Amino acid sequence: MADPTDWAPEPAPVRAGWRRALVVAIVFGASMYGLGRLAGRNDSIPIPSQMMMLMVMLGPVVALLGFALWWVALGDGKFGRRVLGVLVVAAGIAIAVVGADSKMRPFAGIWGIPLTAAITGSVLAVVPAARRWPAAGLISLAAVSPWLALRLDGVTGTFEMDTSYRWVPSVAESAAEQLADRATVVPTGTVAELVPVSPLDWPGFRGAHRDGAVAAAAVRGWDGTAPRELWRNTTVGPAWSSFSEVGGFIYTQEQRGDSESVVCYRADTGDVVWARGEPGKHADAPSGVGPRATPTYANGRVFAATASGAIMCLRATDGEPVWVVNLADRFGATKPTFGHSASPLVVGDRVIVHPASKTGPRLAALDAATGATQWAVEAQGTEGYSSPHPATIAGASQVLIFNGAGLFGHDSETGRELWKYDWVTAQNEPTTVQPLVLPDGRIVIGGGNVGIGTRCVKVKNEGGNWSASEVWKASKFTPKFNDVVRVGEHLYGLDSGCLVCLKLADGSRAWKDGQYGAGQVLLVGDNLLVVSETGQLACVAAKPDEFEELWKVDAVKGKTWNHPIVARGRLYLRNATVMVAFDRPGWTAGK
Repeated sequence: MADPTDWAPEPAPVRAGWRRALVVAIVFGASMYGLGRLAGRNDSIPIPSQMMMLMVMLGPVVALLGFALWWVALGDGKFGRRVLGVLVVAAGIAIAVVGADSKMRPFAGIWGIPLTAAITGSVLAVVPAARRWPAAGLISLAAVSPWLALRLDGVTGTFEMDTSYRWVPSVAESAAEQLADRATVVPTGTVAELVPVSPLDWPGFRGAHRDGAVAAAAVRGWDGTAPRELWRNTTVGPAWSSFSEVGGFIYTQEQRGDSESVVCYRADTGDVVWARGEPGKHADAPSGVGPRATPTYANGRVFAATASGAIMCLRATDGEPVWVVNLADRFGATKPTFGHSASPLVVGDRVIVHPASKTGPRLAALDAATGATQWAVEAQGTEGYSSPHPATIAGASQVLIFNGAGLFGHDSETGRELWKYDWVTAQNEPTTVQPLVLPDGRIVIGGGNVGIGTRCVKVKNEGGNWSASEVWKASKFTPKFNDVVRVGEHLYGLDSGCLVCLKLADGSRAWKDGQYGAGQVLLVGDNLLVVSETGQLACVAAKPDEFEELWKVDAVKGKTWNHPIVARGRLYLRNATVMVAFDRPGWTAGK
């Protein structure tokens, strides 16, 4: 008798379901990446910054590895062939990553390769004829080729990649090399004269008071219309420095070859007067190459901090060095991740510097005449990128510093700590913005990453007992590394690219509008001058009841993180490749 099983139909082959697994992997990787990026731009999504970064960085890679493990365990074909296929793909990935530009390799690995795999897999899923090694290889090569062709020049303020073709020389680096033999330039003609600083001038980072507010005398008569271009200089060494201006001369910093130079220009023509280079070259993948700080003018001298950690004192007339102090040699201060960025502050006969290092003092004061150490705070600092800030609170002259441990007030004469406000932040949430000091002893400080928020602190002195207490927190406004300005009882600043008006009474938001990227804001009379991250210059009315953009012009091209200045009726703006001067219609120096 026949076995009944001989008549049973053969079971259908088991399908591995690789298309479904591919869809799951793509959706997972894209969701993790997209949600992390959205959380990085939207403070209403309560995702901690550490988790946000892990989602953005690792989500696509985890999805790819997950699909590879699934394929080895449950994919089509024999086990040995499945393992061999994964090994071949891994070898191709390794070759692609090695073939990418050195600065692009990490991003090609964590984003480019998963994206290439997703594109290749999707094509193979819908085009059966392409499921052969030669065809799959060509598809993968086409998908990965953009990552092989690009060079990373840095990132934007929202950590988008700033790229160019790798066979085209970087404009900034080309300029730095072009100026390599001009790191130090000795003046051959008439040089700057020693003049006192007037209200028309801009002697240092964010102005005389480091508050980003232009003095009334420097804007008197301006009719509010868009400025007219006076001159443009396209041979500029890369840097994120701003300008100082005194007596018709402007001072900035540039990378020239392997030297960090302080350069003096004539304000009316843009011609170089002198340059003084100090050996050093800082570069990091996100922000690129060049100095970060801004020179400070005081008493006929220019004080500057290089990204490598040297403090220079130069004669303003001809750039001749008076003294140079190395922060590592003097204080054992290691260089922070993004380079030394704090601009020197001159108070009387002292130059106060922020070493911004876990191995150095929180603050130090150098003798302006000799560079000798006058005092150094015993407490160690943290990595940070905020500059020493002048303040007078309860009648006492102070120097404020905002770092990764919080906000501190120090006696400017002795360096003694008067008070502190604890606010510990992570290294990937660096403190960068300047404190906003209000007339009644309140101080506003902002975090370094979306969602960290802003806080207002009240400082008091009761019978010699100093204290600092929190007044309010605002989680809906994080200035990141874009400084703010004050108009009456409101502040204005950029948060995730949008201009925000915040009420100083309680930290509530009055409005949020416009889109300027990681730009900078100046207060000029009743208007705000906003320089966008892409180099546009906009004028916005400083009104708490509504957002009103009055005009916008294209000023410079390329990523622009540098602070603009207004001095003697002119506006000066630069980025890593170009600087430009504008006349302001109607301005007059007369009363």
